[in-house]
Amino acid sequence: MSMIDSKEILSLEKFLDLSLTKQAAISSNIANVNTPNYKARKVNFEDELKKALSDGNGEISLKTTNNKHISAGGKVANVSPEVEISSEPARPDGNNVDLEKEMVDLTKNNIKYNLGVQVITKLFKNIEFAITSDRR
Repeated sequence: MSMIDSKEILSLEKFLDLSLTKQAAISSNIANVNTPNYKARKVNFEDELKKALSDGNGEISLKTTNNKHISAGGKVANVSPEVEISSEPARPDGNNVDLEKEMVDLTKNNIKYNLGVQVITKLFKNIEFAITSDRR
């Protein structure tokens, strides 16, 4: 396994992909706030991703130092978002999008996504530094 294929980078990549899926669902909800009979979509992947990264008891597992160690890295690739149709009570027009809730979810998702981008950028900068630094 190379540095670029590390569990941390693959996990962050999956997190960013799943966050984009969540962003699309939230954006669709906001765009359809006045569409009659539209039902809000909700994407949940955080619990499944945490479980894939954990060692079975809810704790994030430690990095392995030997190829013979058991790794949960392969589980992360199998995490997929669950898109659910909201069963919240609807307005008289049949639409159940709560604009305030969607805006809060949009902000939370943006913050999490930006944090993920910052972390993965830092990891790549560390790799770049290791490659380009003068070792005397």
